Amino acid sequence: MQIGITTIQRDRAPWIKEWIVFHYLVGFRKFYIYLHKCSDDTEKILNKLKQKLDIEIMIVNPKLKTPQLKSYEDAYTKFGDEVDWMAFIDGDEFLFPTKDKSMEIALKKYSDKKLSALGVYWSCFGSSGHIKEPKGLIIENYKYRAEDNYSNNRHIKSIVRGGLKKFTQPPDNPHLFQTPQGTFDENLRPITQGWTDYKPTYENFRINHYITQSRSFFLNFKSKVNPPDGASMRDEAFWKEHDINDVLDNSMDKFIKPLKKILKSL
Repeated sequence: MQIGITTIQRDRAPWIKEWIVFHYLVGFRKFYIYLHKCSDDTEKILNKLKQKLDIEIMIVNPKLKTPQLKSYEDAYTKFGDEVDWMAFIDGDEFLFPTKDKSMEIALKKYSDKKLSALGVYWSCFGSSGHIKEPKGLIIENYKYRAEDNYSNNRHIKSIVRGGLKKFTQPPDNPHLFQTPQGTFDENLRPITQGWTDYKPTYENFRINHYITQSRSFFLNFKSKVNPPDGASMRDEAFWKEHDINDVLDNSMDKFIKPLKKILKSL
């Protein structure tokens, strides 16, 4: 099984290596990276990683009105036939299987199901009390999150089957795609928008969404750049809504040592 991942990122140089290697560790083998208005070393780092990993790098036209939607459509049009499944997530999101050793094993459970895409729920993490951005791994530095029933965890991101003849998008929602047999969550409940009314579950998959990072990162970067297509600006109300640190979460601990080992080898 060939599993790919598509993302559009902006100025994520301090974390792009961790993001790619983490997803390689859990089973992704093809990476389609769209860079939007990057002014840091992200492209340079990716070109070095490209010598060891299967990475396609695309530079997004800065004048595009909906860069994320256009990038996702471009990725599936060009590369959708290369993979059995393609995930679409952001640079502050880490997608992983919660029980199985790899995404391949977890996805095999859905190979014979009548669906075109799987919707995976967020698990939103706050600042973990960090004022300044700490050095090191995101998955090691940010361990506090909201409760499972936190309202924003009802958002999903999509893992889409490869080779679909029909793949289109709503005009303002990069979370969900219009496909022949539709999108379902891990419980096979139908999903028709990027936000569900269901209680989020994490039996097979989860996306750890490091939605705020530190206070300084939020103030100096996240609150100043344009949000993803269809989203509202990240202002102080956004910070208060999302900086939730009620639960100590060690879900990433098992990945830290092997991740560091691969990073060191690269």
